[in-house]
Amino acid sequence: MADTLSSAAKLFAELIAILAGVGMLVGALSMTGLSGTIANDFINIAGGSVPLLLIMGAVTSFVLGIGMTVTAAYIFLAVALAPALIQGGGLDPMAVHMFILYWGMLSFITPPVALGAFAAATVAGARPMETGLQAMRLGSVIYFIPFLFVLNPALIMQGAPLVIAAVFIQAVIGIILFASAMQGYLMGVGRLGYGALQEIVIRALILIAGLLLALPGGGMVPLSQWELIGLALAALVPGVLMARLSQRHHRRSHSASAA
Repeated sequence: MADTLSSAAKLFAELIAILAGVGMLVGALSMTGLSGTIANDFINIAGGSVPLLLIMGAVTSFVLGIGMTVTAAYIFLAVALAPALIQGGGLDPMAVHMFILYWGMLSFITPPVALGAFAAATVAGARPMETGLQAMRLGSVIYFIPFLFVLNPALIMQGAPLVIAAVFIQAVIGIILFASAMQGYLMGVGRLGYGALQEIVIRALILIAGLLLALPGGGMVPLSQWELIGLALAALVPGVLMARLSQRHHRRSHSASAA
């Protein structure tokens, strides 16, 4: 009990020191009006391009998340970066703040920092960098989710109930396809190819189908939702058929060699 209280006190003391410094920085930016200048600088550098502005915001959040705690990085970026994304891109405020928070946390599974993965590697007795790369691979879909709910706030419950339900179902199916492509196995289909070249092609088709299906149509995306679904099916169907043919050929080869 005493060790727990001591550890908690040390943690809170470190957090208070960090937040105090960030609070002074945020207060100085607000009092001098430099927060608006920083937001305008981001907009000018992006040239009015919302996708480029989002990429810049993601990189900024990720870099600050490496050297600061998530809370401290978010507080700073909420003042310096969020206005640029909201004003320059006309994006939903809630989605923008969630976007910043997500990208600020991604350094916990991304090498060379990957604090969460390295801590897990210490507990499991595994190699830290290998564990970090595996965590990055398993959590690869997280790098795309923030862009999805910024492009369509229905994913964070902003919109009509039917729209929210439709977008949610579509995004879940897209994420399942994406994760299946990363792992090389699709439920109901099986292994996605046996030869190296076949596996690369099939997994690429399934990956493209998942991204297209999860991507919200309209707005900044120049394609409608039905066009994206059609393109996703155009990639998914050949990928599934190729996977089936590859499995059949593998079974025949295995049976022939066994005979």
